[in-house]
Amino acid sequence: MTSLLVASLLGGCASYENYISAGTEDNFVADDNIFRVDPEDYPVFAVKQDRAAPLANVIPPISDGWEMPPFKKEYRWEVTHVVKGRYLIGSNGYDYVDCMQYAVTPSKNISIRDCDFSSPKARGRSYFSRIYINPNGQAYGWEFLKNQRRWFFREKLTGFKLDNTGDWSGQPWFECVERCEKLANMTNYFDDAGTGFKARYPIIYKRYIDLIPEQPWIQGSKM
Repeated sequence: MTSLLVASLLGGCASYENYISAGTEDNFVADDNIFRVDPEDYPVFAVKQDRAAPLANVIPPISDGWEMPPFKKEYRWEVTHVVKGRYLIGSNGYDYVDCMQYAVTPSKNISIRDCDFSSPKARGRSYFSRIYINPNGQAYGWEFLKNQRRWFFREKLTGFKLDNTGDWSGQPWFECVERCEKLANMTNYFDDAGTGFKARYPIIYKRYIDLIPEQPWIQGSKM
């Protein structure tokens, strides 16, 4: 079974079931298109005030972390993916600044023209920066999705890994600013404060929540 899974991954055509079963909740390989959603079905978020963004990939003593562009109040963040019961938000404004910051570095492999997303020829940088968020506006980690236009071999596979190595304290940073009536569409299966039943048994909790619409009598019970 393991060899079949590896072969499927190398071929870029592993099934949805294989992706979900491989790795852990926070660390696995998948095509991000599996998890893509229509942002119009979800609310829009913005930070309550301008603030520095957490560092990414902090691994002492190997790495002091990557400096990310700051969060600005004018950026609008939409839900782009629902990943195993968790929600990822992205911002066109933030993508542009993130791309431009990278384009002017000495080690750049993209041009400034690649950051003009109004142009169909703009390809962006190799990864898109996304943020995990709870319905209450609590952000709790980075995710970096492969920009499939820039990858030719196994281009559809992103190594999903919740990166909360920076400082994510002082939450919630975000608030709903548009389509707030659609907050009800965000059912948080995970206790990302790290306590309670959801944190210890997320898969069981998810199945329990999914069962409620089919078995109304469960609503009267408590976990």
